[in-house]
Amino acid sequence: MQRRWQIFQRYPLLRATLYLLTGLLALLYPQQLTQWLIYLIAIYVAFFGMINILSGLREKSRSNQFGFEMYVGLFLVVIALLILALAKPLLTLATIFLGIFILINGFLRLSQVFELKKMNQPFLSLLFYSVILIIAGFILMFNAITSIMTLVGSVFIFMGLSEIIRSFSLRK
Repeated sequence: MQRRWQIFQRYPLLRATLYLLTGLLALLYPQQLTQWLIYLIAIYVAFFGMINILSGLREKSRSNQFGFEMYVGLFLVVIALLILALAKPLLTLATIFLGIFILINGFLRLSQVFELKKMNQPFLSLLFYSVILIIAGFILMFNAITSIMTLVGSVFIFMGLSEIIRSFSLRK
């Protein structure tokens, strides 16, 4: 595993390819990718829970008492089930609150635009910024999962393109 990680870090084009693929998947299939990530995290937590439960059972067979691992394992299995049950609603709720926060920030910036206009100060860039914030806030509020995955996908695509540019600039 350590060797694979070293290979991944050593080859920026491999990294860029993985970033670009992840970004494209997030843009093209946001709902499915979100569901897949939720399942992956839940499986990961449940796997470590089961390992701890097995370790606790081995401890019980040796000392006739359940060890700490058994309780940690049971706790992790319950957490995995909660992730399956609550992750998507919590993600949606968090994204809606983020949208509300961005929307309020956009309206505050818009009020600053009117103040700047009254004082005959340049305001067009702040007007543009506030309109983008207001639109982004509404999009996040009413299209939560797709919006957050679009943002994640865009970031991954940007990271992939940055890796490609960096790779070619380092070769020169």
